[in-house]
Amino acid sequence: MDLQAPETTKLSRRSVITDHMVLIGFGLAVIYWLLDSFLSIFLSYDHFLEKILGVELDNIWGRIIVLCMFAIFGSHAQFTINERRLAAQKMERDAATRERFRRLLSPDLAELVVNGKLNVEKGGESRVATVMFVDIRGFTELSANTEASDILQMLNDYYELLVDIVFRHEGTIDKFIGDGMMVIWGAPVAHPDDPTRAVSAALDIRQSLEEFNFDRISRGQSPIEVGIGINTGEVVAGYLGSSLTMSYSVIGDPVNTASRLCAIARPGEIIISEFTHFVVQNDFRTQELEPIHLKGKANAIKAFSVTGKTNPGLGYLQYH
Repeated sequence: MDLQAPETTKLSRRSVITDHMVLIGFGLAVIYWLLDSFLSIFLSYDHFLEKILGVELDNIWGRIIVLCMFAIFGSHAQFTINERRLAAQKMERDAATRERFRRLLSPDLAELVVNGKLNVEKGGESRVATVMFVDIRGFTELSANTEASDILQMLNDYYELLVDIVFRHEGTIDKFIGDGMMVIWGAPVAHPDDPTRAVSAALDIRQSLEEFNFDRISRGQSPIEVGIGINTGEVVAGYLGSSLTMSYSVIGDPVNTASRLCAIARPGEIIISEFTHFVVQNDFRTQELEPIHLKGKANAIKAFSVTGKTNPGLGYLQYH
């Protein structure tokens, strides 16, 4: 049984009424015409046919005026109703768009997309982006010794912290991968200092987790330690998925490299690629690592461990 059928029928009837207000206005005018004619018949039996048709000038002009008034009323009502319906539909579309982009972008950027002030290309496009992967170390062991409900609550609290930091640095959440997260700078929104934003966000995550873990330890819970990998390069950005569900993402070798840098990062370590280091070396203190052999790479690559900022006073405020 279709429980929505009565509601659908009701909406259909309402739509028929609102889409034909001009005709309804004409119909009301015709009804008035007939009623006026019949009243004229009862008041006077002379000139029966003229009373019905209203061919006398005194009658016909009055009825034409009323006919026009009803037609104007109907057209105005239909125009007003259609405008309100279009406005309501636009509000629904904007709300859906806002909700979709707020899952990816900071609220301010999502609002710019909804208002049309920021364009997000729906087709694939080549962009230079900085990709960051964050992954919890020892998560399997932690999960084995903790109740599932506690693990879920821990992940929610953990992601709440990370997402807030990412949005403060105006990054884009690409996806959550179990206990890991992928973040993009440079797509769909680009800034001239995207690599700097990414590394700053990584340092803020590391610092915030220290406070987060202090609270966990005080409650007798195990601390959370993460490894972070960051890489910058040319990627293909766009919407991926099926006709039923799609999400914005980037693909390309720089993404794979960032993921593998994250995989080899020790607890609390932030590893950046050579290209990212070239861009941000004046803003952060780094330590060059031994050449790293990554899966899928024929030659070892250079990588650097980030130890801090060259000017600790610079933070989120430098971007605004």
